[in-house]
Amino acid sequence: MSEQNLTAADFADLFGAEATGLPVEIQMEIEARNWRYRPLNSAERDHAILGLLRRVEAKQFSIVQNRDKSRWEKGWGENLAALQASGGDLESLSPKYWRPNQPLRLRGDFVQPRDADFEPAWFKVFTRWFFSTYLQGFDHIFEFGSGSGINIPTLATMFGEARICGLDWARAAVEIVDSLQQHFGPRVTGRSFDFFDPDYDLDIPDNSAVITIGAIEQTASEFQPFLDFLLAKKPRRVLHIEPIVEWYDPNNLVDYTGILTQTVRNFMKGYPDALDALEGRGVIRVLKRKRTHFGSLAHEGYSQLIWEPVRVGNKECGP
Repeated sequence: MSEQNLTAADFADLFGAEATGLPVEIQMEIEARNWRYRPLNSAERDHAILGLLRRVEAKQFSIVQNRDKSRWEKGWGENLAALQASGGDLESLSPKYWRPNQPLRLRGDFVQPRDADFEPAWFKVFTRWFFSTYLQGFDHIFEFGSGSGINIPTLATMFGEARICGLDWARAAVEIVDSLQQHFGPRVTGRSFDFFDPDYDLDIPDNSAVITIGAIEQTASEFQPFLDFLLAKKPRRVLHIEPIVEWYDPNNLVDYTGILTQTVRNFMKGYPDALDALEGRGVIRVLKRKRTHFGSLAHEGYSQLIWEPVRVGNKECGP
């Protein structure tokens, strides 16, 4: 099938932005890469769908299991070892779950990109746009579930005056962030944090932003302790880039495979409804709900959900 190309206008549409509003540096980064792809032919599409259905049936996916840190200690430990062995090369922070040359999800279908590293390149453009659009002006930025640490250098570079804290329940992930002080100094720190048992001793100053990227997906339906923590701490803004199962179209076959893969993996479910209920009570204001319509072979991981506590005068509404 004939190749197509993601343009700056396509990126803006996927992001939920105006094409004319993309920062110049983002447009330049888009122009510097190969974004050509082709839709899968019928045989390739059948192969991709059947492969996912068989993996779902056999449960050949990593499954979210509360309080089991072993998988994360192993995975982020590999990134930590690579960072140390390389003498601090930031490229070593790239997570291992990105698979080169695989089909990807785009606008409800499967496509085959020409660039083997299309997804990490897309992620780089997306996160830089997202951060520049929604994180300007904060004194403190907390990334909960910082994992391999891939986002910490970007945040520290883009927001040179802000304090950046990367939090994770895996010891290796915390060590990665602390190791990054060799590049960015003491304003970058790591800290242990458990979504299921939040540390209320953690201070979140007034002008703070909280961000999660593919992190609260791992709480399954047990996100309430973390949500209660955020409501109690009242950061200025909360930003999520996460796979949201409720936003798939169940009448679309490719989307349906995403529903199945996220369900069998026990990914987060119910969080958007919980936020809607809080907004209905006047506790929070949801600023953005956007399915990004892009993802890996197994699922879409980049939907955007942004909210903030409702403030009355100088006070926040309590829960």
